[in-house]
Amino acid sequence: FAKKLSGGGSLYAGTGGVFKRVNVDYNLFGKYRFSSKFSIDLSSYISTSKNQSGWAGDTTIAGNQVIYFSRRNVTSVENVMSIKYNFTNRMGLSLRTRHYWSKVDPKQFYELDAYGKLQTPTIPFTKNVKQNYNYFSVDMVYNWQFAQGSFLSFVWKDIGTSFTREFEKNYSKNLSNTVSGDQLNSLSLKVIYFIDY
Repeated sequence: FAKKLSGGGSLYAGTGGVFKRVNVDYNLFGKYRFSSKFSIDLSSYISTSKNQSGWAGDTTIAGNQVIYFSRRNVTSVENVMSIKYNFTNRMGLSLRTRHYWSKVDPKQFYELDAYGKLQTPTIPFTKNVKQNYNYFSVDMVYNWQFAQGSFLSFVWKDIGTSFTREFEKNYSKNLSNTVSGDQLNSLSLKVIYFIDY
């Protein structure tokens, strides 16, 4: 990673569980060092799980609680970009953006019986339990070691989330909907002063 350009990746595949789910995960990452002071890191993670089992909901029928599970497909995508710039060996600025997108698509519903087995529902489960969840965050941190063991940190955080029961297939449009939605911003200043006595 001391080279000007570096990177790597990983691949994971597995199966098992109630519905013999199939998981495939991909991870790619790279770093470019423009100089000893300035660098950019990028990483992308994609996880797919077909025929995963998961809780779908519950209801009360004739005074009895009925619990529903689903056989579902789950896809998650996470993209992270980190930028670092060091003004000196004691002062630097870092910026990290992260977008996480998860889709849960139920394919078939089951009823949990008294013995913990999944059975065909006596009353069909028709509730929409699709999930389209997005999380977007920006963290910018300015650090300054102004004396030995003494630090000043200025942090800006921006967080946006969105959740719907319908899927957006286009990644860039999905990201745009999340960024243009409600955002939570915060600013904080922290000073740590080391006293040697």
